[in-house]
Amino acid sequence: MRITAKDLYQHIVSIISISVLVSLLCVPFLLFLPWQLAIAFVLFLGGPVWLAAAASMETVLTNKNVPLMRTFFISLKCQYFKALGLSFFFGGFAVILVASWWHWSVEQSYVAFAIACFQSYFAGMVLLSQLYTVPLINKYNVSLVRAMGISLKLLLKYPLYTIGCFLQLIIFAGLLAFTVVGNALLLPGVLAVFLSRMASGAVSRSDVLGDSTLRKMDTVELS
Repeated sequence: MRITAKDLYQHIVSIISISVLVSLLCVPFLLFLPWQLAIAFVLFLGGPVWLAAAASMETVLTNKNVPLMRTFFISLKCQYFKALGLSFFFGGFAVILVASWWHWSVEQSYVAFAIACFQSYFAGMVLLSQLYTVPLINKYNVSLVRAMGISLKLLLKYPLYTIGCFLQLIIFAGLLAFTVVGNALLLPGVLAVFLSRMASGAVSRSDVLGDSTLRKMDTVELS
């Protein structure tokens, strides 16, 4: 948390810029589109926009002297299909979660409630197991499937560290969303910085990537 706070202070202009860009690209559509189209928008563009924002912030954190907005749009183009796979992966679990609680609201039975609680726990564990996926894609240029597998291994190897970071992340989000400390629109940039530092802390003490992959690679190629 201390390292993340320092990064937020040092790169506040970039964080505000990328967060406002994400908000401009996503919030109007989510507010004014019918719910069916809003879901499709989140699946096909929301995930890619978030991954591009995280890639842009990773570029800022590694002190690469490249234009932030240009990096964002190049990342959006180059990593679109990785982000699309990630969107549909989490979207599937979100549908299962919503369907479980909707079923309980209709049935109002103990069995339906137990199923909904189990599905909530399962979806939460899936989210926890994939906290490292986006930073692994951006920092080490690994494939989506491998990044998801490595993220699960890091959770199993460092469960207390991962859970502790997850709780800190919830605190960050709460401060930005519900208090005068920050603004909820800054969440994309803050989240990208926090997850990047979280992944660095886990990978630096682990050998799950192997020596040949451990070196950092460019987030995107600018040509």
